[in-house]
Amino acid sequence: MMPKRPLKTTTVIDSFSLTPNMQRVVLQGEELKQLQMHDLGGYIKLIFHPEGHTDVSNLADGERRIMRTYTISELDVAHGKISIDFVKHEAEHTDENRNIRVQDQGGYAIRWAMKAKVGDHISIGGPGNSQDIDFNADQLFLVADMTAIPALSAKITALKPDAVGDVIVQLTSEQDIPNWTLPQGMALHKVIGHEPSQLSDCVINIASKNSDIAIWCACEFTAMKTIRSHFNDHNLIQRHKSYFSSYWKQGVTEDGHKMIKREDAEGLTTLL
Repeated sequence: MMPKRPLKTTTVIDSFSLTPNMQRVVLQGEELKQLQMHDLGGYIKLIFHPEGHTDVSNLADGERRIMRTYTISELDVAHGKISIDFVKHEAEHTDENRNIRVQDQGGYAIRWAMKAKVGDHISIGGPGNSQDIDFNADQLFLVADMTAIPALSAKITALKPDAVGDVIVQLTSEQDIPNWTLPQGMALHKVIGHEPSQLSDCVINIASKNSDIAIWCACEFTAMKTIRSHFNDHNLIQRHKSYFSSYWKQGVTEDGHKMIKREDAEGLTTLL
């Protein structure tokens, strides 16, 4: 087994609303100057103490640090800067002391991001490379919800000028759409809403004009499975031209989602 790479120490140098429902935090650190431009669109691990803060220097016996995975949205190697985007959302949980349902801003990462201020420190692991697929197909399907917009943006940047196909993205509001420049042959489909089924329904209703199709799909678990099954049922999945990943699952914590993803991967004995 390869030894784990040491964590990188970073400092918050900016935090602002990128869109009405996306918060951007800009991190800087000397160790980030070691990155390469191909790390843009790769993933990092944000490191948290189980209590929610970012000081993991004195974990108690039996405590494990919490890691949350995010995509590098912008990268400035010369100045050792990366930008990380966080979807703003509220989630319900039960306050057992008061026996009521209350709203909070979600998990470790988004709670930290919404409160992050200049000078705050956080350790990160990585980066790791986002999986690439062969986009030299007659038709492309690029599918994402809000959580996967940074990764999708990196894929769009890499498209060839003559690429043909469809970009399907689910947004909380019209104002959340990134400033993408798509090849002329790529059609943009915006799905406005919160339900994962809205995204999968949109994808299913788009006609597949060719048998040679490349698919990049990253979104909520149930939507991803529905989309994957649709393409599989029509014999349109080519392993080297297909990527399906769930970034979260509705109603489930990230740790629970990891277990579900593992079980799903183990069950893919014939698919892909």
